[in-house]
Amino acid sequence: MELKLYVTGADGNAKTYTADTIDCRFGIVEDILNVLDVDNLDNKASLAAMIIRSSKQLKPFLKDLFEGVTDEELRSARTSNIIQIFKDIYSYAVNELGTLNKSGN
Repeated sequence: MELKLYVTGADGNAKTYTADTIDCRFGIVEDILNVLDVDNLDNKASLAAMIIRSSKQLKPFLKDLFEGVTDEELRSARTSNIIQIFKDIYSYAVNELGTLNKSGN
């Protein structure tokens, strides 16, 4: 599954970074699953709050996943885009890898 991150570059122009879940490092998937409250994954407001609360933890994941994206570019990313990326990674982990980490194991 292709993941897309839409940001605004330093020059003010829109940029798109892409990554593929198949190339996503398992450690990133595992860390994201540990941060997200999977019981509230379908509640957009709760998911947005989780992402904002844990942004310091999630920013390195995004930078690792989307090679070359800068901190400043991440600041311009829409929360709805970030939510979709994490939902897609979660879906990939559950469906393709058979991983579900509700208990924090």
